[in-house]
Formats: sequence, structure tokens, C-alpha cells
Amino acid sequence: MSVIHVRNLTHEYGKHVALRDVSFDIEAGSVYALLGPNGSGKTTLLQILMGLLPQTSGQVNVLNTSASALTAAHRARMGYVAEGVRLPSSMTLAQLEKYVAPLYPTWDNTLANALRDRFQLDPSRRIRTLSRGEHMKAAMLCALAPRPELLIMDEPFTGMDAVVKDDLVRGVLEMSGREGWTVVIASHDLAELELLADWVGFLHNGRLQLHEPMESVRSRYRWLEVITSSREAELPRVKPADWVWSESAGPRVRVLLAEPDEELLRRRADEWFPDAQRVELHDASLRDVFVALTRQGHAGRGAASALEKTATVQSQTTRAGAV
Repeated sequence: MSVIHVRNLTHEYGKHVALRDVSFDIEAGSVYALLGPNGSGKTTLLQILMGLLPQTSGQVNVLNTSASALTAAHRARMGYVAEGVRLPSSMTLAQLEKYVAPLYPTWDNTLANALRDRFQLDPSRRIRTLSRGEHMKAAMLCALAPRPELLIMDEPFTGMDAVVKDDLVRGVLEMSGREGWTVVIASHDLAELELLADWVGFLHNGRLQLHEPMESVRSRYRWLEVITSSREAELPRVKPADWVWSESAGPRVRVLLAEPDEELLRRRADEWFPDAQRVELHDASLRDVFVALTRQGHAGRGAASALEKTATVQSQTTRAGAV
């Protein structure tokens, strides 16, 4: 069951196209990491999903309802945390909780108390006296205490120290797994996302260049490192579709490839670098993939290949589910 269903979504700000023909689904219970460089359209997409911004064209359904028609009852099933969100500055945290709780039939005081203790927040302090990190923690408390079916987070870790960040990630993992929450999170904290998410999407220039399970990303992307006998290593003139990014310095070459078959990669290394003296393969992290795609400027043939393979995986999954 798709909690979020997006087809051919386009959004324009005047002459600027923020999102271009974006299509994807997010299934119930998924934790979805939305990646992309600054200005790629992530915040615009999340605001459209929340019904805070109307799309220019396309179809966007959230909780089986058009995002533009979300009601108070729908919003009571959703949580939203965004960097820079404004909370009533004159209220104390206790007053804020008392104000927000009646809006959510599922508000859990026990969970709110536990989150307040975990974040070390003083309920008697006024919102305007909180630091940037404490302000984000207060917003997070108000979003998590209702135990939302759908939780959307835009850069939620801003201002949090490593210990609290790790504690939060583990808490969201535990609660989302136990209660079947669907979580969509955009963040530059890639190490946390790699631990948290089971699906990943990559936006660049408003286009969704990659959309696939995190396990597929982990298993498919590999670093090929080669040391040649030449003073300056020569790269092949024609690069294959799964060649995502490369960098070289003197006789050393490092190539990020979207290919899980290590034996095939070693054969290719012999073809590409006949004067290779040493060939090594290493797993790529989510950060490696993100940085490579961003540096590339556009996903190009490598991402196209990734999307084709993802479509195959999704098709096979769908057929298996039907059986």
C-alpha cells in the first residue's frame, strides 16, 4: 500500500522549474531518505507532500488523498519537522505541549515525557530562550509524541550533538519499526540516513535521478582502485553505463561503479587498465554515492542504468507479491 503516490509532478516558481516530472511511490512502513545537493528541490517536494505548497502539475496523493485536499483529520495522522520551523516564542515548552496535544487524538503523554527527558528539555523554559538545537528538539517532541502514521522531516538533526542525534535515530528506528510508521527524511547527515533508511531517492536539478532500496545501493556500488605502471594512468575513452565517477592522480585511478559483480569488475579492470599492477575493490558508502553523483553534476548514464535496474527490481517485487 502506497502512503505517498507521486506521478509526473512539476513545480515552477515563475520561470524557475524546481521539480521536473517527478514520479515515485513510498510504501507503508518505509523509512525513505531523500538526498540531493542544496537547491535540488527537496524542501519544495516535502512541502508539497504536506499540502503546504500546491504543485504546478501532476498527481500527488498522501494517505490516499490529494495533497491539496488534506484535512485537519489527515494532518492529525502526520508529523512534520523542518529546519527553521517557528514555534510560539512566548510559550513555555509545557504550554506548547498543552496547546498542541488536543490537535492530535493519538497524543501520547508518556512518550512526550520520555522525549523531553531524552532531549534534556526544561518544560518551564520559554521557547525564545532555547538554543537552535533545543528549538529543533522541541519541534521533534511535538511531531513524535502523537505517534504519526506519516512523519516528514526536513533537516531534523540541525544543531544536535552526535549523542542526541544517534539517540534520536535509534528511537525513530525503534518506534517506526514497532508501530509501522512511514518516515520521509531529507538530511545532509548521510551516516545517520544510511543507518535509518531502507529506501533512498536522489534529486538533482529537480529531477529524481535515483529511487531504490538502500540495500540495493549498498550491494551494487563499488569502488575500483587501480595502480598502473604508467606515470599517468589513462582512462578508457568510452565509459560504460555503470561508470558513475572517476578520479586519478599519477598512476592511481579510483572509479565508482554501479555493478555488484566483483568478478566482472576485475575482468573489466584488466580490459580498461592492461598495465595494472594492483586492483582492489571496496564497498561504497551512501556518502560516496551522494558525493559522486553531486560532483558529476547530473546523474548521466550511470544513474540511467541505476533506474533501469531499479525498475527491474520493483517489477520483480511486484510480481512476487502478486504470487
